[in-house]
Amino acid sequence: MDPNTKILIVGAGCFGTSTAYHLAQRGFTSVRVLDRYPAPSCEAASTDISKIIRSDYNEPLYARLGIEAIAAWQSEDLFRDLYHVPGWVLSAYKLSCAFVEGSIETSTKLGVKGLERLSPQQIRERFPLVTGKLDGWNVNVWNPTAGWAAAGEALRRMAVAAQEKGVEYISGEQGWVRRLVFDEEGRCTGVVTADGSTQVADLVVVAAGAWTPSLLDVAGQLTAKGHSVAHIQLSPAEMVHYSAFPIMDNLELGYFFPPQTDGVFKMAHSQFITNMQTDAESGITTSIPHTFVQSPQDDLPLEIEAQMRRNLRRVLPELADRPFCYTRLCWDADTADRHFLISPHPDHQGLYLAAGGSAHGFKFLPVLGKYIADLLEGTLEPEIACKWQWRPGQTVTAKNLAHLDPELELSELTGWEGRKTRERGSRL
Repeated sequence: MDPNTKILIVGAGCFGTSTAYHLAQRGFTSVRVLDRYPAPSCEAASTDISKIIRSDYNEPLYARLGIEAIAAWQSEDLFRDLYHVPGWVLSAYKLSCAFVEGSIETSTKLGVKGLERLSPQQIRERFPLVTGKLDGWNVNVWNPTAGWAAAGEALRRMAVAAQEKGVEYISGEQGWVRRLVFDEEGRCTGVVTADGSTQVADLVVVAAGAWTPSLLDVAGQLTAKGHSVAHIQLSPAEMVHYSAFPIMDNLELGYFFPPQTDGVFKMAHSQFITNMQTDAESGITTSIPHTFVQSPQDDLPLEIEAQMRRNLRRVLPELADRPFCYTRLCWDADTADRHFLISPHPDHQGLYLAAGGSAHGFKFLPVLGKYIADLLEGTLEPEIACKWQWRPGQTVTAKNLAHLDPELELSELTGWEGRKTRERGSRL
């Protein structure tokens, strides 16, 4: 591919920014990244205080990529001081047991050192900070090589590095892509943004995360799903007390991080939310993200918060009734088989998809764009291309996937609309 090829990337999250960075590394001179928000895009799933970095997968491809990414997190100056390794306990209650068992098998085959099966009692003995009963933590594996990264800062640094190599980032109304443009033969020739202007390109890469299926008809291959995140502010003394806490992730009962240096304790709920709507511009009816950036008066549904507090009580009961100082619905686009959708569009020349993070994409930030650039250049390994290909109508019956809980529809949950406004008023 000619290095002067005009490339538009729609979306400044993990997939888009990593692609832009690696294209710039390869000498491409005309790369633009469009997003509604400046980098790091505040709505991107990756823009967060922390994300888990691990190689625990029952799918060998992602285990291998996870090991490759961890090496980059550890060695590259770009990520200096952003990667931390407290180790993690990966667990399952019922539906995710097969995924955890498969992860143990795959990691062992790949030579991951230090894996240990632990009972709830052994977890409490190893980490006396864990005072809960750990009921529902039925299959557990300790992996000392897993850690977390300061996700939003990593994304920001990579975006800055891409810009220093000539990538142009455009935000605001000029960066908010509302529709794609096609010529008479169906070739994608650019995009129209919210200000009404048209940007033309030789190649368009749609990396819009959870907004991808409402921008472009993806034949049901992507579903926007949100999971609920909350922070608890700890005191300085509590921060010291919990400093040795590992990452704990029960794929059905939520996950919990060690506190940040500012005392913020992060937790999340593992059951996902959908929001079926019709996009006013594209006319596509699908799940569309509802975020607290767009609707700052809203908050977590009451049922979700109650479940999050029950889950926390299983691990750290002394924190279970503490107020949340921050909440978020974090949205990503899921595929049915959890493989990414990184593929040329079969009907529109010049159009590529790079989405389907399926709640596990960020950890590959350092290396993911390398593989997407390979796809654009026609050199992606056939085995990987097959797993990431355009695959509509797929029937998935596998029982060894993560996050098999049925989704909850936002409109069927209660208390979230205007909740912050109501609760703020009740305190006055």
